[in-house]
Amino acid sequence: MAAGSDTGVDTATGRLRLLVLQPTPFCNIDCSYCYLSNRGSAARMSLATLDLVCRRVFESPFLAGELEVAWHGGEPLTVPLAWYEEAAALIAARRPASLRLTHAFQTNGLLVNEDWARFFGRTGARVGLSIDGPADLHDAKRRTRRGRGTHAGAMRAVRLLQDQGVAFHVITVLTDRALDDPDRLFDFYVRHGISEVGFNIEEIEGANTASSLAGGNEAKYRDFIRRFFALVWRSPGVLKVREFESALGYLLSDEPVCDEQNEPFAIVSVSHAGDISTFSPELLGAHHPRFGDFAFGHIAGHALADVATAAPFRTVSREIRRGVDACRRDCRYFRWCGGGAPANKLFETGRFDTTETMHCRLTRQVVLDEVIAGMEAHMRPANMPDAYVGPA
Repeated sequence: MAAGSDTGVDTATGRLRLLVLQPTPFCNIDCSYCYLSNRGSAARMSLATLDLVCRRVFESPFLAGELEVAWHGGEPLTVPLAWYEEAAALIAARRPASLRLTHAFQTNGLLVNEDWARFFGRTGARVGLSIDGPADLHDAKRRTRRGRGTHAGAMRAVRLLQDQGVAFHVITVLTDRALDDPDRLFDFYVRHGISEVGFNIEEIEGANTASSLAGGNEAKYRDFIRRFFALVWRSPGVLKVREFESALGYLLSDEPVCDEQNEPFAIVSVSHAGDISTFSPELLGAHHPRFGDFAFGHIAGHALADVATAAPFRTVSREIRRGVDACRRDCRYFRWCGGGAPANKLFETGRFDTTETMHCRLTRQVVLDEVIAGMEAHMRPANMPDAYVGPA
């Protein structure tokens, strides 16, 4: 039965598939585009807090049949490996027998060593490395607090994980400089044996209040995506690109896309201190003059079902729902988007009930356009005229 139809919450439906846990907000580097405002704090999640998280999540009516636990919201590897050994054992002990659970780490790679690699392999964790391409592109934004580049350390992690047989993917943040170099980026991934990459854009989000992609870079971004798709198409099986795989999945599916970020309790985020949030993980720890800090409850005093009835959650959820409804009504891309990420709407426009953002134009609209156009161009006989005009 719905806890509130105007907030879109149905406690009878298992929806929770991603649990984002912040072991610490601290990061050992100082990326200029980071959205976290408190990344200098060395606070850590206690095992007692983690135990409460497990109890709340595993008893929740929102829990689905499989769950990914993503350690995120700082540099997770700054917390000692011994803590994760205990954490993994605790989660395994609390986990319902029928629940399929995986761990995921997104790391800058500087602290990866053989012990970490063995832990990743033993637990079957999904590992993502943050690498922005060749050293000049990477080190332009991803530097230490003393201003030193971090590319060499990230590449040591690549080689070590490869030597240990640990699968990983790379996340690259695209800035205006990166858009000039699709061929060099492609060659970089191939040369270093990187077989899977996801492209994030430099977002206006949280502490990062400006983006080099804002204001007139859409055509440049479109050219980059078009060229990169052509490079991937011409080298089948060499490099898997998350954005292209997702777009193809959307196009081949008979079902409209649902964006987990705007579905309440599809994603649950818990801070190191035990604060509970949902929707976009980037909301946790942010502050807004109308909505406060997006902590809708605390793990010590609230079950997840309690959060669904809390006034701050209901206010946010209603406005997010209005934004999704507006996207459904006004946007021809809605079937392949699902209504957009609430965090991007808020940080770009100041509201959740808006529609188009820079983030959705670049990461959804442009990518979808160029994947369709690229497939048509590469599969069409040379004498057949262009036909693609975008989604109807």
